[in-house]
Amino acid sequence: MRKVRLGKTGEQIPVLGQGTMGIKAGKDKEYYEKWKDSLKKGIELGMTHIDTAELYNRGTSEKVIGEAIKEYDRDDIFITSKLFPKHFGYKSMIKACSKSLERLDIKYLDLYLVHFPSFVFSKIKKHMRVMEQLLNEGKIRYIGVSNYSIDQFKKGQENLKKAEIVANQLHANIVRQKHIHNSLPYYKKEGVILTAYSPLSHRGYTNLKGDLRQKLDHVAKLHNASIQQIALAWLINHENVIAIPKAFQIQHIEANAAAADIDLSEEEIKQFYNK
Repeated sequence: MRKVRLGKTGEQIPVLGQGTMGIKAGKDKEYYEKWKDSLKKGIELGMTHIDTAELYNRGTSEKVIGEAIKEYDRDDIFITSKLFPKHFGYKSMIKACSKSLERLDIKYLDLYLVHFPSFVFSKIKKHMRVMEQLLNEGKIRYIGVSNYSIDQFKKGQENLKKAEIVANQLHANIVRQKHIHNSLPYYKKEGVILTAYSPLSHRGYTNLKGDLRQKLDHVAKLHNASIQQIALAWLINHENVIAIPKAFQIQHIEANAAAADIDLSEEEIKQFYNK
């Protein structure tokens, strides 16, 4: 699995990781075993970055991941989780991180994100101060954000004393290209990773029609790939972009991982631009 540097750190992170927003609560044992098997298959294929959040079905995702990674060396797995911004108080934010660690059954998070920005800039300042404290205490290794505008990102960075924000997780895919055109140039200049969530949308482009579908079909045929693989490859062929597709079925995990090997030409990338 191809890797890229995480921000300005020396950390190498796979261009494709595993999203887990789809793990549901209240299901039977077989359901969770299938999810764990899928996560393990992804790890074996090099997708060692696993993304979760306390928001995902009240920590269900974190619990399932914690069980799935027990048999692996902790240093070989990169875990991202997210702080839900309903935690406005200092103690509440500290407790939220501790609860995520408890559910995951690990001692530290590799990357901790503020899940959504507060539109009150003073709250962004408070979030960043707590994140930096968690970093200094060794509970997290790197600080990130999610769904932040460039202005909010700048405000967050301004309120960190020594640390740097290494990633912004944004909704980006071959259909939803706004952040690729408007945000990525800034993050490339600053050496920040853009993590694309929902890179295959929610339906995997199964109902996609029109000009984009025709282009995807054409390029997929050239590369002996599926349109989903081309859509993933299109994202991660951009500098400073990684993606976290979710997959419940083993065959989908395998297909996602194989997309990392697809090298699209500059012409092939640009033909999909819709700006």
